[in-house]
Amino acid sequence: MTAENITLEGFDPFDARIQQAPQPYYARMRAEQPVFRVDNGMYVIARYQDCLDALRRPKVFASGFTGPGTPGSTSAADGDPELAAILAEGYPPVATLLVADPPAHTRFRKLVGRAFTPRRVQDLIPEIERLADDLIDGFVEDGRVEIVSQFAVPLPVRLIAHALGVSPDRQDDFKRWSDDSIAAIGARLSRERTLETARGVVEFQQFFATELEDRREHPRDDILSDLVHARIEDPEADEDTTPLTMPEMLSILQQLLVAGNETTTKLIAEACRMLIDNPAATERVRENPRLIPNVVEEALRLATPTQGMFRRVTEDVVVGDVEIPKGSMCVLMYASANRDDAEFDAGDEFDPARSNAKEHLAFGKGIHYCLGASFARAEGAVALDRILTRLPDLRYGPGNEFEYEPSFILRGLKCLDLEFTPGPRRSG
Repeated sequence: MTAENITLEGFDPFDARIQQAPQPYYARMRAEQPVFRVDNGMYVIARYQDCLDALRRPKVFASGFTGPGTPGSTSAADGDPELAAILAEGYPPVATLLVADPPAHTRFRKLVGRAFTPRRVQDLIPEIERLADDLIDGFVEDGRVEIVSQFAVPLPVRLIAHALGVSPDRQDDFKRWSDDSIAAIGARLSRERTLETARGVVEFQQFFATELEDRREHPRDDILSDLVHARIEDPEADEDTTPLTMPEMLSILQQLLVAGNETTTKLIAEACRMLIDNPAATERVRENPRLIPNVVEEALRLATPTQGMFRRVTEDVVVGDVEIPKGSMCVLMYASANRDDAEFDAGDEFDPARSNAKEHLAFGKGIHYCLGASFARAEGAVALDRILTRLPDLRYGPGNEFEYEPSFILRGLKCLDLEFTPGPRRSG
């Protein structure tokens, strides 16, 4: 399907068919209706410069809201006693990072940013390398792998467990809790799935509340201890600083858990597709491994795991030549902006040597720029280095359907079967 043979009439971002292949629709938007009004009243902003301008105006394009399909929302519990009873077993949602605006966002971001310093990222690289090699050792002799479940999921999940200071034995729970936290973002859920995700989120809260209380009495060198003993500036309190509340800490951890694995998982799987689909470019990278960091940027640009972000406009505003009324919901569609030919020459093409690949919006820009971007980049670079080095002649296995998760916001392959020439294990 190409942009030439599709129509935007009745475009519905929640349509499962569109979610599997949205790029032709975005290309048509960029060409014809770069600020597109969906039938439900939401506006999709499709061009790079328009998205960038919005990100530079956080007071006008605000993040401080909750509602159906936004992180931390409990609005679905209204009129549903069973769902309300489940959520009552946990902690109330609070706005901390993703759905907060200054000054609250500034205080929380300053606090959490200490966990993502360049030194901390560099210190974690040996652990990333060890984890990547251990995972590859598990299948390298087989000559085949389902790369999502066997590598792209466990690598970032185990790393975030390491950074948080909790047992990697809870890996499966971490992934399930992360999936439950984001299931409603950009998707329509059945009531059964809604209840299931609520149970998962409450289970996550109860587990980490126990861990946080343990760190209060027995601090360690980990992020949980940092949160428990942190003090944030609070101009409205009697004291200059105040500790974080349990709901605030859990909100931050929930976002760290999601951000710590979703982007990297989707990046690795999609990068494998790009490498296989572009053999000449891949050979250039094999011959010059110094291109790997730029391959990560190019894969982030083309894949854009977080396809876009919701914003609510706080005043009447004009984008392009379209008037958007105060109170309207917008989606800054990064996945479209990142392929805008006005910013990226031949924007749909994979170019490992692209000079401006790092200008993509996959991590956003401005005050809400992804705190974990340096982690994701480090993990992606190590993962691709190990894949290219240890899995020669990588190719598709039989039966791939290339099916994506049903969301227009968080987009990634469900699975990807690959084959390669078997190689030796490295671990002893």
